[in-house]
Amino acid sequence: MERSSNRTGALRIAVFGLGRFGFDFAVRLAQLGAEVLAVDSDSERVQEIDQRVSRAVALDATNEFAMRRISAGDIDLACVCIGRNIEASLLVTAVLQRLGVKDIWVRAIDQTQAQILEAMGITRIISLEREMARQVAQQIAMPGMQIIAPITTDHSLAEVKARAEFAGKTLQQLDLRNRFGLNVVAIKSREVATGPDGPEKVEIRVNDLPHADDVIREGDVLVVIGSDEKIAELQADFM
Repeated sequence: MERSSNRTGALRIAVFGLGRFGFDFAVRLAQLGAEVLAVDSDSERVQEIDQRVSRAVALDATNEFAMRRISAGDIDLACVCIGRNIEASLLVTAVLQRLGVKDIWVRAIDQTQAQILEAMGITRIISLEREMARQVAQQIAMPGMQIIAPITTDHSLAEVKARAEFAGKTLQQLDLRNRFGLNVVAIKSREVATGPDGPEKVEIRVNDLPHADDVIREGDVLVVIGSDEKIAELQADFM
């Protein structure tokens, strides 16, 4: 969707709820270059995060008048990270909808809350327990693969370690796009460098613009994007 512009060009994100998840989430977004507004009713948590985000405000986000005072309706994206207080989470979400915020992400702690959010028209639902279960299951079933980031419920960005069967072959020869419907977006390689007087040092080099004639070495990591089903097929058949 089209984002609003500001002087820095950064994405403007508001994070509501500065518990453990919300706090770390807001800080990480700021580190990634977003212009972050952090909001919580606990002034101590707000003070703690104040120097780590663009702006931090202590207020009751269920109060629509207070939200209008901080121009909450002007943000590009809202993340409601409130934990156990489901009522407050839903009220904040409703306020954001009334203010006209189009892109709203909400943390749901159980299926009932998720269903209510869906009934409210929220499609960006964060389920930490479900996502953790998904990742652990994938780590157990496919130990050579690591999900970097889910794109949708059934598409992901993943790292797949190449075994000996891939060594010496080019991306064109592997032909992962036609065989599995997967796109290789980067190749990570381990390089051993030795200083004049120091011990060996392992460095990770990233080829973020891979070409068809790039040769894969054993131990390289392919960063691929595609459906989880196709990623699993690649893992099962060739890795």
